Amino acid sequence: MNGQIIQARVLGQSTLEVRYQEFGKNGKVKERTEPTESVFSVTDSLGRERIWYFYDTIFGNTLPVDRMRWFLKGEQDGRAGYKPFWPVLGGFVFGAGTTIALNLEVNSLFLPPLYSAAMILPRVHVTRGSITDPVMEGDQDYAWGYARVGRTKRVVRSLASTFAGIVVGVAVRQLVINPNLEGYD
Repeated sequence: MNGQIIQARVLGQSTLEVRYQEFGKNGKVKERTEPTESVFSVTDSLGRERIWYFYDTIFGNTLPVDRMRWFLKGEQDGRAGYKPFWPVLGGFVFGAGTTIALNLEVNSLFLPPLYSAAMILPRVHVTRGSITDPVMEGDQDYAWGYARVGRTKRVVRSLASTFAGIVVGVAVRQLVINPNLEGYD
């Protein structure tokens, strides 16, 4: 369960899987299946909802159904509204700056995992503008779902920005700084 809402035509539901047709952006229709353990609920064309999620800590379903709805809503809002601008900018500056300052070339490839690992630790704060329902503000389960998606977004994007910073740093070092050094031929 990741909080995604899939607009599709349901072909069949069983205790093992949900089969559906997904309509692509270019008009193609793909038939897909999802195991019911990864589906929260299915709403048919008449608006009737069938909930597949059940509260059972043995299976890892640690939240009751009503609290899981809030968790999934937090994941949806985090996916739509969380923008990790400062960690991404910091990753780019860290990658470029460290590569230029320490004259790292191939050894600079250890920097992105290092910076991304550091981005796991800080807390993800819920952005006020990204909350779709003001009643959810301050709810623990909503914030947990939001932080789960936000942390993943922050780590992956900071990893990519640090790689981009390394590319820029190596290019600046090789094309600008090294040719201007005395004795460099």
